[in-house]
Amino acid sequence: MSGRDSSERVRFLRQAIADIEQSGQGACSARVRHVPMGSPEQAGFSFDRALGGLATGALYEVAPSRMSDLAAAGGFALGLAARFAASAPGAILWVSDEFSAHENGSPYAPGLARHGLDPARVVFVRTAGGQDLLWALEEAARCKGNAAVVADLWGAARLFDLVAARRITQAARASGAPTILIHPPASFRGAMAQNGARMRFEVTSRPSVLPSQAPRPVPGAAHWGVRFAKPGVEAGRLRGLDTELVRTIIWEHENGFFRDALSLALPAASGARTAAQANSA
Repeated sequence: MSGRDSSERVRFLRQAIADIEQSGQGACSARVRHVPMGSPEQAGFSFDRALGGLATGALYEVAPSRMSDLAAAGGFALGLAARFAASAPGAILWVSDEFSAHENGSPYAPGLARHGLDPARVVFVRTAGGQDLLWALEEAARCKGNAAVVADLWGAARLFDLVAARRITQAARASGAPTILIHPPASFRGAMAQNGARMRFEVTSRPSVLPSQAPRPVPGAAHWGVRFAKPGVEAGRLRGLDTELVRTIIWEHENGFFRDALSLALPAASGARTAAQANSA
């Protein structure tokens, strides 16, 4: 067997194992709940239509497309955590090590509130180094009392291998606590080993969307370009989605839901036309 054939077989087996882990529900698994990303009134939201919503007890991975998109990726990860926390009690754990906190900072309490999260529910876990971060992350994912766990892997990315990913995935599945990892920029552009994560999102920042009647300056709704680097798995198979397509979505922080950018732009445009017609009359 040539080296190339061997490498392809290993890649195939890793993908097969990841699909089995992701789609299978073992006897020790907690009861899985499905959480829509969009509002109940927005049945046609593209992410829910394409992915079937979010599932508890699973691993999710987020990465910025570029270094300048790091804050956007963090905001998107917190949006995912907010969707889980809206339907479950408990804390949202933000896990990082000293290096990550120094390089990237930590969420700011007034900013969390503006993002639609109660700062009182967010617990910060700080570790000395990457190895301690992975240990704390696994222990946090194992705890059934958490609404969600978010971890900044910046300092621990080089230590995050297939074994670590599998341990965290199994811990999240057993407890039912959704776990969201923030990777360094462009992590999903390379040949990253399949690890049982339910979904991967690559995030690009977009200009904020300002309400049509809002005074300036005012913070607008968070606005992202999101690529499904790894869609959800259904019946052991990847859904037929274009993993290179970048979809544009908005976070409605007032209501705590994601929304398609076009669905927000159309009412604003309609309101502008109505106002223009009234003025001309």
